[in-house]
Amino acid sequence: MNSVKPAQPLSLAALTPDAYRQLEHAASLKGLLKPFKGKGELEHLAQVAREIEAQLCRLMETVVQKAGQSPYSLLDIRLVLQNTSAGSTFLRWRTRDFSRMGVAVWERQLCNKALPQVVREGLHRFECDRIALNLQMSVVHSLFRQATTCAIKMASAELLLRQFTTAVEISR
Repeated sequence: MNSVKPAQPLSLAALTPDAYRQLEHAASLKGLLKPFKGKGELEHLAQVAREIEAQLCRLMETVVQKAGQSPYSLLDIRLVLQNTSAGSTFLRWRTRDFSRMGVAVWERQLCNKALPQVVREGLHRFECDRIALNLQMSVVHSLFRQATTCAIKMASAELLLRQFTTAVEISR
C-alpha cells in the first residue's frame, strides 16, 4: 500500500480510563491476599477471574473494532482476536491475507515511509493497548487456573480428612 490519508482527525486513545472503570473495582487484589478457609472461597475467586476475563475480552473487541475502521481498514494488516486452547483470548496482528502473524507484521507496517504520521501514531496506540490487554488477560487467566486448581486440591484434602475421620470413628 502506498499511502493512507485519514478522512478526519483520529482519536489516538483506543481505550480511555472510562473503559477500565468497571474493572477497577472487580480486580482488587485485596481478596487474593488472605487465608482461604475452603474451596468455596477459591471457587469464588475463580468465578471473579472469569468475569474479569469476559470484561477484558469486551475491551479487546472494542480495540479490534477501532483498528478495523478507516483509515486502518485500508492497511495491509489487521488486529484480530485469537482464542487459545487454554480458553483465553489474545490480540494478534495478522496480514490481510492471514499469511503472517505477530508483532513483526505490525513493525513492517509502522515502518512504511508512505504512512502518514497520524496513522503511524494510531498504530502505536493500538499496539500499546494490545500489549497491555494481553498482559492483563494472561495474568487474570493464570489466576483463574490457579484458583480452580487450588479449589480442587482443597476439596480433595477436605474429603481425605473426612474419610480418615470417619474411618477412625468406625474403628473405635
